Parts: sequence; C-alpha cells; structure tokens
Amino acid sequence: MNLIDLNLEDIYKGKATLIKDNKYFSTQQYIEPFVDRTDKLCQGNYLIKAVPANQISITPDGELDTEDLVFNRINIEAVIPGEYEFEGYQKAIGMIYGLDTRKPVVKFYTGALRSACTNLCVFSPNALNVQELQPETAINYKFVEEAVNMKLVIGEILKQISHQRYTKEQCYNHLGEWIDNCINFKFHTEFGAIKLSETTPITAYKNLFYNEKSDYFAQDGEITGFDLYNSLTDTICNGRSNDICNRFEKVFLAGRIMNLC
Repeated sequence: MNLIDLNLEDIYKGKATLIKDNKYFSTQQYIEPFVDRTDKLCQGNYLIKAVPANQISITPDGELDTEDLVFNRINIEAVIPGEYEFEGYQKAIGMIYGLDTRKPVVKFYTGALRSACTNLCVFSPNALNVQELQPETAINYKFVEEAVNMKLVIGEILKQISHQRYTKEQCYNHLGEWIDNCINFKFHTEFGAIKLSETTPITAYKNLFYNEKSDYFAQDGEITGFDLYNSLTDTICNGRSNDICNRFEKVFLAGRIMNLC
C-alpha cells in the first residue's frame, strides 16, 4: 500500500489493532499526546503521511473510507512557523510509529523542512529518539519537549554546500564514490542497521542531468552541492518508497555519503 496524505481528523479515526496476539492502541491514543505538546508551537500546521493496512475500503465515490481503518505506519511532522537556520527552511518536530515492522517502533526527531518541497534535512544523529512500541503501553514523549530547544547545526552546512559547484562530468566522477558510500555507511540503532540503497545517488543523478521534468534538473549542466543534497533527500522523502519508518536515518545518510556529517 502506498503512502497517503491525511489530516488529523482522518488519522484520529484509525482503529486499535491486534498483531500477533498483541493489542495496540488506536491512532489517536498514540498521536494525540504528540499533538498536545506541539500544537501551540506549530499553530496546527501538521504534515501527515500514513500507510494503511493492506486491505482497505473505498467509498462509492472512489475515495478512501477512513471510517474503519487501521494505520500500520504514521509519520506526523509539526512544522513551526518562521524561517529556520537557512533561507526557505522551517524547523520541524516529527513522530513516526510502525506496527508492522520487525519490532513495533516509535521514533521522535527534529530537523528542518525545505518549505518548497518538504524535504527533510538532518545532520546530527542526536536529533533522533527511538523506542520499542510495547503492546498496550504508553509512549514516553519526553524527547518531544527536549526537541523544542534543541540546537541544530544545519544553516552552516547548507550555506557551505550552496557555494560548491559541480559540472555533470564531476558528478559522474563522484558517482562511484557515492554508491560505494551507500554500500559501506550504515545508521546503527538497537533495532538493527539502516542503509541507503545504492540506487539513491543514481536516481538523484538522473534527476539532475537527465530528467527534464525534475525540479532539480540542471538547465545549464552545472549544479551546486545544495542542488545535489536536495535531489538526494527528495529521492528519499518523496520517492516511490513507503519506508517512512527509516526516513530520518536515510536522510542523515544522504549527508554522510556527501561527507557532510
């Protein structure tokens, strides 16, 4: 099932569920404490993506029927008004949970979102908190409160790469290095190691130099490091994958393969 964009009213209809004889709360019971801690900050501005259970219902009009639905994976981001760290970016505090993963998990994180495309930007592994999601057990939301005042080193790095220039030939020469970094770099958590697919830099390269419909297509055949980074993060955040559970880690690894963090 592909990702769908929803609002709070829709996801609050998500039902409690039973997975491998373990009972899990309704979507509202998991999400509402996060909203209570962030609503004043973001003034109700939430970006929400969800992966419903495989079997879903459709209304007579062909729309998704949210009246009897279970959301196995949710990503909600509270987007805080005002420019943050770098032009065109806003601070975001996010929550992800997955019920159908190898181990049910909940993650909290903070980073910056590019306003134009909602690509996530993160350079510090400390901006992530990971917990096992226990059946019929409340989540610890303490990290959400800590994230409000967490200082992120983002603007300096984005400014640095915005001054870097690459020709198509230079990117071609670097492509093998970026693929090699995807093979070798991993983000380790107590739940296992996460890595970027080797196709990620290839897709980003295609979007920069071959896909004329891409927002990152280089009209004059030359790009900045900022263009490259955003093409990578766009491939992760807005590509075909529904892997929202590892979104933070993969965006962090995008910076790693460019040797930014």
